[in-house]
Amino acid sequence: MEKLSKGQSVLKIFFIIVGLLLLLWYIAPLPAGIINAGNGAGIIFSAFLVLFGVFYNAFPVGWKRAVIAAMLAVLLIIVTPLSVNMAKYANYKTNDGAETVIVLGCKVYGSTPSRYLRNRCKKAAEYLEKNPNAVAVLSGGQGYDEDISEAQCMENVLTDLGIDKNRLYKEDKSTSTAENIAFSKAVIEENGLSKSVLVVTNEFHEYRAKLICDKNGLDFHSLCSYSSFYTFLTYHTREMAALLKELITK
Repeated sequence: MEKLSKGQSVLKIFFIIVGLLLLLWYIAPLPAGIINAGNGAGIIFSAFLVLFGVFYNAFPVGWKRAVIAAMLAVLLIIVTPLSVNMAKYANYKTNDGAETVIVLGCKVYGSTPSRYLRNRCKKAAEYLEKNPNAVAVLSGGQGYDEDISEAQCMENVLTDLGIDKNRLYKEDKSTSTAENIAFSKAVIEENGLSKSVLVVTNEFHEYRAKLICDKNGLDFHSLCSYSSFYTFLTYHTREMAALLKELITK
């Protein structure tokens, strides 16, 4: 068995600690029933880091170098650039006078908005109050386990927050982000609304919304609703996979 140098011992401990911390962060959303590809992939990767650290000295030197090089390459070539752009477009040209707000749908429990959906509506309401000439397209269909469409749920929340119903347009057929924006564009064109749009969604979601807005010829602005800390990494990871698909098919 290989005897580890001081530097290699530090590296071994580093992988174990980082892997455990990431594992806890990816597991954190599970008690709330949040299970998706993000924490699934994250838990697998985190467990791999822990095992890589625990059995570090059992692997051939060449194999260890290849694994570390691959992880660094993914970090530098994929994770870092995508994360930078996700941060860049989270709140983009927010005060630049967009006249049409597009609020992207999120989970509805029966007829009750999820925390993320309610927070998106609150952000939209703040913008609409500050910009009395702006209107909003509420975009989201009805899931098999939802009693009403996400669009209807958003209309209910926004009118409860004091927004005039006449300023709200519902798009209640979409089932994906691409459909959210494409179908919202159709509503915009049918009603002669401005194509200068402010997309309201969570911070991790805005960059992909921007790419899809570009495809649809919409002038993109954004105002984000921030995610909870314990769910952030799960959704951030899932979104990266969706972003890669979007960029590849661009």
